[in-house]
Amino acid sequence: MRETNFSHPSGGVIDLPLLVPSFSSKGFDFFTKGRSNPKKVFSFASNALKQFDQYLSESYLLSAYDIHHRHFQRPDRFFHKTALIFLDSGGYELSPEFDSSEPKITPMRKLDFTRDNYVNTLDALYKKHNENPLVIANFDWGTKNKSFEHQIRDARTIFRKHPDWASNFILKPDTNKGKVVEPDKVVPVIEELRSFNVIGVTEKELGKNLLDRLKRLTKLRLEMNRRDIRVPIHVWGGLDPLITPLYFFAGADMFDGVSWLRYAYNDGVAVNRESYPVLSGSPTLSNDLSIALAINENLRVLQGLATSLRLFASSGSPNFDMFEHKGDLLKKAYVAMRAKIPNLEEVSK
Repeated sequence: MRETNFSHPSGGVIDLPLLVPSFSSKGFDFFTKGRSNPKKVFSFASNALKQFDQYLSESYLLSAYDIHHRHFQRPDRFFHKTALIFLDSGGYELSPEFDSSEPKITPMRKLDFTRDNYVNTLDALYKKHNENPLVIANFDWGTKNKSFEHQIRDARTIFRKHPDWASNFILKPDTNKGKVVEPDKVVPVIEELRSFNVIGVTEKELGKNLLDRLKRLTKLRLEMNRRDIRVPIHVWGGLDPLITPLYFFAGADMFDGVSWLRYAYNDGVAVNRESYPVLSGSPTLSNDLSIALAINENLRVLQGLATSLRLFASSGSPNFDMFEHKGDLLKKAYVAMRAKIPNLEEVSK
């Protein structure tokens, strides 16, 4: 059967699937604070973390890029409140592309961030927080278009220095011309994936369109299942409330993204956040209050969706009654997926 929980090396256990709210400076405004010259510059996402950390008892994601460049105000002060803290290695911030569900809000404030910067950031955090339940990624930005053997070796050199934390190995396209992760090419090294706590792949590198992504994700999950590699798959990016369930049906167990900070979730879909005052029945709300209320509601929606997906997984047969929103649409999507994706029903076995 498909795993229903994730065990961290520190001993903590958390239910799957897991929807992880992410914080990133990419695409958000910056603000200055203090009277020093020059003043300290922080990301809007730093304020969001400070404001909503009390609601993030289960999990959230930060980028080592933002920690290194001090775009957040002492983010590690919240580590003790949360069951799992995911740490990205900066690939999202270094990439010129945005996730499929995200508009380009502001021009990117792109700064250098190397593998050595990432390792040093990890080392500094490990000295103070080795007992906190972190899930750390490999430096995937530096291993794109390298062989899978190279990617695995490089990841292990990073992970072995931090044995108290969980490892999240992000697969990257393995050829100079490759833009997607091909599961067939992963098969020769697939047994090596057993040594990692989580296997990750970015949403964009699963395929150009949704069906291609779902097909590749299902293929990867089935290849792992056939070898009894019960490691959860993490789809990086998006966290769209309508698309995330499809990735879950295809075999993924963890999902993250910053769309919850960019959009308003309404009736099971992500809509323009400017619409939130009207949708909430309070069109005269101030902008700041509207944003805060929309983000708070988005967190509630994500928590509810995670519960619905867990109920779906435990139901034994496809049952869409537990979905608060769009159950009929998700059922139709699932039926279409089964028609287009061979052996989809084996994913949950």
